[in-house]
Amino acid sequence: MSLYFDDEEAAEKLRERGYRVVKVEFPAAASTIKDLIDYFYARRLFYNPDRPFPPSRNFVEDRKFLSVFVKKRQDLGLSRKEAIREAAMLIEVLFRFEEHLKLRTPVMSPKALLVGFIIERVCAIANDEIDEASEAETERYITEINEIYNKKFAERDKELATASRKRILERLDGKRDRNTEGRTERD
Repeated sequence: MSLYFDDEEAAEKLRERGYRVVKVEFPAAASTIKDLIDYFYARRLFYNPDRPFPPSRNFVEDRKFLSVFVKKRQDLGLSRKEAIREAAMLIEVLFRFEEHLKLRTPVMSPKALLVGFIIERVCAIANDEIDEASEAETERYITEINEIYNKKFAERDKELATASRKRILERLDGKRDRNTEGRTERD
């Protein structure tokens, strides 16, 4: 089954429903280091639209980091074209599962691809050695449910505490009335 739609029409329908639509061009397939740089920042923007960009991109440094990364992929026996495609796939995985990498600082530049433990974890996720996708979905679902229940329980607890306070005050008022009956001002 195929589904055909007009991009602009779909974007307009989303805007009518209150969504903010941002159009970002992703390279169909990265074939050069420059494409990888563009792909890196496009994926970063896609997965983290609210994260500020660095003050400026340093294409010289980014090219150096990504060249080293692609070279390391080639040293594993891949052709240059395959190494660049694999690098693009690992960039995708890096940003998709960044929150599960438990990094102290967010990924800001391609330099993160040269950090051993990060790329080992990203490769493990990409090779399905770690079932991060289902863990991530389960974690999001549990967080969402906890927020709902915490809110409901907080409201319920507030209502119970208010009712309890009201009963206590009624009892105290009743005791005061009984204790003050028949007494004079001298007592």
